[in-house]
Amino acid sequence: MESANIGKDPSDLLEEDMVGVEFKSVEEAESFYHIYSKIIGFSVRKNQCRKNQAGIVTTRSWCCSNEGFRRTKYIKNPNRVREPRSEIRIGCCAMFRVCYSKITKLWVVKEFRANHNHCMATDMQKHFLRSHRKISAAELEQAKLLKEAGMKTSEIWNLFVHQNGGWDKVGCTKKDLYNSLAAGRRGVDDLDANTTLTFLQSKLDIDPEFFYAYMVDEESRLTHLFWADGASRFDYELFGDSLAFDSTYKTNRCQMPLVVLVGSNNHGMTCVFGFALIQNETAETYTWVLQKFLECMKDKLPETILTDGCRSMNKAIEDLMPSVVHRTCSWHILNNAIKHVHEEGFVGELRNLIKRYYSVDEFDLRWNKMLLDYNAENNEWAKALYSSRHQWADTHLRGSYFGGSTATNRCESMNAFLKRFLDEKLPLWRALQHCEHGLAALRYGELGKHAADKLSTPVLKRTSMSEIEEQFASIYTRNMFLEVRNQITRSEKYNVIRHHKLKASDICTIEKYLSKDHPKRKVTFKRIEREMSCDCYWLETKGIPCRHVFAAMKHLHLSDIPRNIIKNRWLKECKDIYLSSPDAQRRFVNPDMISSKRYGGINSQANLFLYYCKKSPKVQQRGMELMSTLLVEMQKMVEDVGEEEKTINGAVHEVHDGIKEPHPVATKGRPPQSKSSQQNSSQKSAKARICRVCKKSGHDYRNCKVRKRKCEESMEEDDDDFESLFRLIILFEIHVLHKFSIKNFPGTMFV
Repeated sequence: MESANIGKDPSDLLEEDMVGVEFKSVEEAESFYHIYSKIIGFSVRKNQCRKNQAGIVTTRSWCCSNEGFRRTKYIKNPNRVREPRSEIRIGCCAMFRVCYSKITKLWVVKEFRANHNHCMATDMQKHFLRSHRKISAAELEQAKLLKEAGMKTSEIWNLFVHQNGGWDKVGCTKKDLYNSLAAGRRGVDDLDANTTLTFLQSKLDIDPEFFYAYMVDEESRLTHLFWADGASRFDYELFGDSLAFDSTYKTNRCQMPLVVLVGSNNHGMTCVFGFALIQNETAETYTWVLQKFLECMKDKLPETILTDGCRSMNKAIEDLMPSVVHRTCSWHILNNAIKHVHEEGFVGELRNLIKRYYSVDEFDLRWNKMLLDYNAENNEWAKALYSSRHQWADTHLRGSYFGGSTATNRCESMNAFLKRFLDEKLPLWRALQHCEHGLAALRYGELGKHAADKLSTPVLKRTSMSEIEEQFASIYTRNMFLEVRNQITRSEKYNVIRHHKLKASDICTIEKYLSKDHPKRKVTFKRIEREMSCDCYWLETKGIPCRHVFAAMKHLHLSDIPRNIIKNRWLKECKDIYLSSPDAQRRFVNPDMISSKRYGGINSQANLFLYYCKKSPKVQQRGMELMSTLLVEMQKMVEDVGEEEKTINGAVHEVHDGIKEPHPVATKGRPPQSKSSQQNSSQKSAKARICRVCKKSGHDYRNCKVRKRKCEESMEEDDDDFESLFRLIILFEIHVLHKFSIKNFPGTMFV
């Protein structure tokens, strides 16, 4: 604006003051009018743009946002569902027009109207004006990075408010932030299935053991997806003796249920063996999931499997894993009992039959007595439950290890944990990325447990078997040692009432002190093999030795742990922590993902710079000088750099073209919609979407390819100019705010 020489206060400018003023470019003129409108307190929008025969702009005008009137068809529409927006167009005549002069090669002001027919915004209202709301490129990159980390948009907005010192200093509204993030994802989300598969394919570059498989229907729409990384496959190799899986809902915008296959590691913590996204919950679907799971795990079958009793799951397990011991979740059984047997006390009796170990004859007697007591002899649900007792009664399942649980609580807790990172509005590729973040957080907790076991030792209670306690503390992880020590402590209440010494073994009969009704247990110790077993099968069921074994060891004066009661899965050294390099750059095809990673790399240094700048005014002034010099240098470097390469390190990825996004399907486990939401969805589906640009159905103007092609052709040369203009405005406002007071601003900056 060096050509402009204005010696008045902006609020006093008249037409004769502005007509004839020259600007070097149309961008400079636009910048002037935007800054002028912000000082006065009104919003600006572009009005007319005239071009010559060569397509070059010769005239450009801007007007007040209150110019003109809204068309009546938008107000008097009888089919309108939503309330119309508040009226702002009230016929304001304020405007600013410049024309290009071929003689001077400058842009000359031809018309300037300063009078408005409405009130101006106050200082506390100016940041709500539409033309003065803009999220900076730096803050948008920071928002994208925080979004990838799992933060909600509302939380990101609160962070920006805190960073900038108030809502009015952010530069945009919360809605603007939502729209900017949505606009940045729109191009990727429109090709959600292809982006998802490309994301999975790129994982092979940093994890050769990564596995994924997918299935499409006859319309080339993605229906099922399974994936597992190298760490999950390694965990299954060590801890795959027990498997549990369940599905959870409302994790992505396609309404595909998320299936999580989990187990327990040497700390007794949950470990994930794989994920799957499925379109429906039929037996064929679960068969496909288990087939791909076994293919991923090199056909290694688990010893046991725990599910919620879904018939589709049961059918798939019977077909693919007939030899695997299958258990139904006790919580689901008890919950169904409340619905089918309306007798108080029935659920408590059934719980005892599920979780306590009886002989087969005693179990049948107690079952028949329970039915008689609660008038359930002819209950069809009870009859069906009894026929499947081999899948839920501890009497029939004792001796099989299910990860120390009788319910799918491990799956439910894992689902709840993942819900911190997932929601039903996420596209598929983003849902996969957030699953990865949740899995990384889970493994970080495991790494902390491993470090604690390596660097510290648990405090011993010095029980009556202190030597045995010390041995377990030295070889078992802390969590499992505490479980074992609990059994040692409880063994003090048990006595050996009978000891049979045979040729190669000892048989001890164990009884609980002052508890005649408590069942007696027999513990057998083989002296040659140095093995010990109990007829309560606690070791085989829970994975740790029972209190009866420790009572027998104390009676036999054993100072060493029998070899068979030491389980390798609980050892501290049972696995080397499987971790990839924490600073390894993830390779994605999407350039926006790549740029966000670069942004994150320098973000910590930038935060440190800001920390020092706020210490004193002198440091802040020096920091501003350095930053201004650095910005000019970096701007020149960016302009000199050519188009960024699309691939990283020469990696070539498989291209998944033509695979479409799956149809949303309401699954049986998804919570039902309310009547109002069902009515709204039916109204939306009844009205076909028609594009106002190409007049075709199936999309709107935002996704119209014709409009995008026209915009690319007309605005190709204006992209670089926009960035330089934006920086010009920012630098101008910085000088205004930091070098001049508001009082002296008009007389100084406009001279």
